[in-house]
Formats: sequence, structure tokens, C-alpha cells
Amino acid sequence: MTSSGDADNDGVWGTNKVILSGWGQNGTTTTDHMGRIAFIDANDPNNLKYRWVLPVIPLNGGTDYRALKSHMGGMVWYQDKLIVTSWEKDSDNNVMYIFDMKRILQATVNSSAVGKVSGGWSADGYQYVMPAVGSYSLAGGACSSTNDDSRPCFGSISLDCGSVPDSLVATEWFSSGGTEPARIWRYDFSSEPGYLATDSSSHVNASAAYETNAVGLQGVLSHSVTSGGTPNFYVDDARGGVGQHGILWRQNTSGATAAANCGRDIMYACWGQHTESMSYWWSTGRVWTLTEWAADSTGHWTGTDHAIPQRVLFSVPLASMDSSLS
Repeated sequence: MTSSGDADNDGVWGTNKVILSGWGQNGTTTTDHMGRIAFIDANDPNNLKYRWVLPVIPLNGGTDYRALKSHMGGMVWYQDKLIVTSWEKDSDNNVMYIFDMKRILQATVNSSAVGKVSGGWSADGYQYVMPAVGSYSLAGGACSSTNDDSRPCFGSISLDCGSVPDSLVATEWFSSGGTEPARIWRYDFSSEPGYLATDSSSHVNASAAYETNAVGLQGVLSHSVTSGGTPNFYVDDARGGVGQHGILWRQNTSGATAAANCGRDIMYACWGQHTESMSYWWSTGRVWTLTEWAADSTGHWTGTDHAIPQRVLFSVPLASMDSSLS
């Protein structure tokens, strides 16, 4: 979940308001865990229109490509770059890929394949592809969601334009049915548009790291009341169980406050079911997020292959979130 509200301070890309919604899918083919992005024309809130774009990874020196393996848990659109969390644990340990918003290509063949085919280029039936232009990988090996002492599997990322400099905030994923508390990291952006700051060895180092006491965090949003001030972290806790709503927390180094409940039982906590990434649209003061189709304790979708995903894209004013957390 990200938008032109992240990309530019005026909230528009050129003259357009745009929302990007990431979707992932599981399967048993070469496109397992394939991610796709809905580019939503949000100029008229009463008449939203969208087009699917398939993020792809270049192969063989750019002469071919494959689908990005990702459940699209986190996206940040910053300036002209899009950073997307990955599910590449079985190959090159990449945890985030970088895409260029000015490099979107049109497929020429309509088939179920992804990549170069006889007669041109295919994208599993989608019309557009976005090739990656870079990636970030973990130093020392693959991520692990076994415990909070391992290299993190990033579940969600978001943009903080209230920090100095602007920064990317990431949280790790653990099952809501487990016991491991999630950690949160902050990475500064560099002066090169859309890329994270590196040291003399070209390593990206976290400028801050925190450990929460919360289990099952799905999304994280960092926001400072004043530029460069002490940030509050808004995190959504995806509770297990069919039909259970999530819990919204506001946390800082002094403590944490949970959102008000809709009823006496905490299962009616007033937040969306399995919401994941959050995006703050600075020019409007609204926080955007989307619900996730119900998943089991391993993070896999539940239901049959033909079940209809019940997902809702919505926004609420940050001020109303704070009011419910007071």
C-alpha cells in the first residue's frame, strides 16, 4: 500500500492522484507467490479505476524476465522509485526490490507465461510489466521468521517524511499465534532519488532499531508531530482467528496505547481484519490501508482456489486514529 501522497509532497504524480495496491497469490506453478500491483486512478474518489502491472525481475542481462515472488506485504513509492518487499528466500536472499516508475513496459503476447516467448513478451495475461532496477539483500544470508534474534523477514515497510532525512521504516513478520515480539528498523534515504543511504562499503545500515512487546504485527507507520521530532509508531496487530478484527497500537519509547474496542470482547477491536501496510498521505492527513484475505498461522491463504478474496481498501484521518488511541 502506497500512493502519490508518498511520492511527492503535493500528493500528486504529475497532475494525477494515484494509489498503488499490492496483491500476492499462492500456487503450484512457476508463478508461485507472484506479486502484482493495482495502479488506481484516484482523481475521482467516486469513480476509481485501475490497471494491473506485473513487477518482474530481469534475467540474462535484461534479455528475459520472471515474476517477482512476493506477497506484496510492503511498498514505498518515494520520488520516482518504488521499493517492494520480496519473498526471495529460496534464491538470492533479496528482501527488497527497487522499481523505476518511469520504466513500465507493455506486453506483446497474451499468454499464461511470464517472460520472453515466441512472438514477443508475455506477462501472465497482464498488459504491463515493471522491471526491477536494483535490490537490497541481507548481509550474512537468508532471513528467518523463527525468532527475533535472526535476520528479519520484512513484513511491511512505510515512508516517514517527518524524519530528517526522510526514511523508510520496516517491521518483521511473525505469526499472530506465536510469542516472538516484532522489531522495527529505520533506514535513511540518500540524496540519490529513491535509494537508501549507504556507507563507504555500499552497505545500508539502520539509523535506528527498536524491539516492541507486540506479537503478530502486520504494518508499521512512523509519524512525528514536528519535523525531526520524537516519532510515534502506529502498528496493526493481526490477531488470529476467522472474523477477528485487528488491533491498532500507537507506540513510542515511553509506552503503548491500543485502539478502543467496539465491544467488551477484544475480538471486536476497532480495526480492519488482517490489515497490513499503511501509508500516510501528508497533503490530506489521511492514513490508507487495506484488509487482507484471511490467512492461517503460516501466512498462507485459507479457503479454496475459487474463493473470492474479501479485501477492503480504506482510509481514515490520522487525527481520528489518535482520538481513538487517547
